[in-house]
Amino acid sequence: MDFEQIKIKSGDNGDCLLRIFYSEALPKKREWREHHHTELEISLVKEGQGVYTVGAAQYTISPGDVFLFGTHEEHYITDISGCERLRLMNIHFEPRFIWAGSDLFDVKYLRIFFDRSDNFRNRLDRENPATPEIVRLLVEIEREAAERREEYELMVKIKLLSLLVLLLREYDYVSDGTSYVESAKYSQISGAMKYIDENLAEPLTLDEIAAKANLNKTYFTTLFKKLNGVTPWEYLTARRIEKSYALLTRRDMNILEVANSCGFNNASNFNRAFRKVTGMTPSEYRTRNNRS
Repeated sequence: MDFEQIKIKSGDNGDCLLRIFYSEALPKKREWREHHHTELEISLVKEGQGVYTVGAAQYTISPGDVFLFGTHEEHYITDISGCERLRLMNIHFEPRFIWAGSDLFDVKYLRIFFDRSDNFRNRLDRENPATPEIVRLLVEIEREAAERREEYELMVKIKLLSLLVLLLREYDYVSDGTSYVESAKYSQISGAMKYIDENLAEPLTLDEIAAKANLNKTYFTTLFKKLNGVTPWEYLTARRIEKSYALLTRRDMNILEVANSCGFNNASNFNRAFRKVTGMTPSEYRTRNNRS
């Protein structure tokens, strides 16, 4: 169950590029379901015990654990054990929350998501002395977002950046490669992403999107994935699926009408894309949401 979301705006163009929310579930075994998204995720376990399944890996869950998930990285809690409910604080943010809007922020701070070494683990090392400091920063981010004092959005961004620097410094989770991207290109990619977001229902083409960034489509695709961890088409599809969530709660639209409103030319393509992103069909999502 998700609680009220707190959305944090970017200083670049006012888009909400980060959200903080809580999720909880009662003890039980859970059948594996594909779950992934285009945002990066940092989660702090508040209460409970269980098992997180990430691809072929499994991690035990305890209070105080911190988990990291990259774009389109499949992860799902497959077991909640003991007598307590499991409760997590989740931070989802687009990569451009970090690299857009200021020369002080750079994609290099996201290397733990994009340039992982063989030592990387989705659950931060419990024995690493830096892990309690990461937890402290997450709690401070949570407090800033909840209290919403003056300039809280900037403070959230600064504390998140501090957290990302700690991850680079104190954990052997990043490869020796570099993620250098000329900062002048940031605004071009950001502009193309904004164009996608504003035209989800339209029959967009890669040539058209790349033109908005004033780049040829091959270089645009390479640069886009370097900055976001996903291709332009994966980003567009995920955005269309996200738009469909709210429409599927409406009783005055059938599945085909929802599909067309989100840029899918037929229900079959919509069903296929929706299942790939969520692990269920639009009809199943609608039924589950209505039941909830």
